[in-house]
Amino acid sequence: MYNLLKDKTALYIEDERDVLRNISELLSNFFGSFYTASNAERGYEIFLDNDIDVLLVDIELPKMNGIELIKKIRKLDKNIPIVVISAYTKTDYLLESIELNLDKYIVKPLTSRKIHILLKSLNEDFIDHDTFYFNDDVILYKKRSVIKSSGVEYNLSKKELKFLSILKEQKVITYDEILLLWEDDVPTENAIRSFVKYLRKKLPENLLKNRNGIGYYIESRSPCSEK
Repeated sequence: MYNLLKDKTALYIEDERDVLRNISELLSNFFGSFYTASNAERGYEIFLDNDIDVLLVDIELPKMNGIELIKKIRKLDKNIPIVVISAYTKTDYLLESIELNLDKYIVKPLTSRKIHILLKSLNEDFIDHDTFYFNDDVILYKKRSVIKSSGVEYNLSKKELKFLSILKEQKVITYDEILLLWEDDVPTENAIRSFVKYLRKKLPENLLKNRNGIGYYIESRSPCSEK
């Protein structure tokens, strides 16, 4: 059950210590790695230092609230599944959270039924989003961090996977989005060119195109690309 979660890394941020401990003891059984934090600042540090696949976060956190944290994380990763677990049902929070592309908004208390519905939903999301066909010859396997190009499989670095994952969701990856791949560092133009040049070696010739002043795009994406 929930097999695709077994190699995923989750981060749970909750300031109520008892809730954090009890829920973590249960959820950690279903994930490969499970990190916890009792405030948003520590949670953000853990997110930056680790390859997090799923974020679970309360809204009412000290100093920086959950919505502010999610906004910061969305600047770095537009696709990571984010689940809000909160006692708050205020309309303002609900409306703002919708704009942040959340996977789920779960109202406390977190019952066993809600937990299993959540796990089932996350597992299905990874099934739906793990394999992506850019075209008949280029297939992205996100779970394994692999691109299959003309029958040959190439391992992807973390930056390469994020680069291609953004292209999976939208037609163009902008220069601003490329800069964010370096997280805390600001890459030079030469570093970006070298990165793209190396990635192109793993793709068919002329598949990855440049659009001046905007960014990069993949040519000839299949209209029915996700399987």
